[in-house]
Amino acid sequence: MTKKNYRIFERVRVAVLITFISGFLDAYTFVTQGKRFAGLQTGNFIYLMKSLAEGNLTGASNYLLPISAFMLGTVFTYFARKFAVQNKHLRWHALAGLIIFIGVLITAAMAQFVASKWTVLSLSFIAAVQLESFKRMRGVPYTNTMMTGNLKNMSVFIVQGLVERKPEILKRGGYTFFIIAGFCLGVFISTVLAHKFDENALYALLPIIFGFNLVLYLEKANGFD
Repeated sequence: MTKKNYRIFERVRVAVLITFISGFLDAYTFVTQGKRFAGLQTGNFIYLMKSLAEGNLTGASNYLLPISAFMLGTVFTYFARKFAVQNKHLRWHALAGLIIFIGVLITAAMAQFVASKWTVLSLSFIAAVQLESFKRMRGVPYTNTMMTGNLKNMSVFIVQGLVERKPEILKRGGYTFFIIAGFCLGVFISTVLAHKFDENALYALLPIIFGFNLVLYLEKANGFD
């Protein structure tokens, strides 16, 4: 069976790293920034409507902020990617990785000196860049901020691969398991560090994002995975 050529940003290791980052950011904001999520906007919507139902308008506004920042980040990514595509010397996914790194670095540096709403706004913006920039793993769509769809896909791929005796589909289920595991590991490590170091825990994510950028920049874009 002929192996298919995948771009670097569709490889499994990139998907695992980006979901680790997503899990870390969501756990970080949930633990240190008043139970708000950076990327998991479904969670923010739940808390938003819960606050409204309870008549807590101040609490509701706290969840509306990351939702708005996420929308803004999505719009920014659309125009930034369009600009990168029009300039052939720019590689969008490598540029997106750099934006994520710089964004988290600036946020980590300012977190101790600004109100928590600005930290959440910044990380929600970054989460939108992540989600909009890294959408496929080995040619198959996946979500790096929410694991519900990935969990469903993993279950279907594994069962279908076993029942129909299709190793490639079974392997796809295994790959999806790895990205779910990456997300969970990010949540676990972030929670442990956040309870110990509070807002400074965000600095621990910088070496991971730096390594993520190295993968995007240094590996051959047309190699096999």
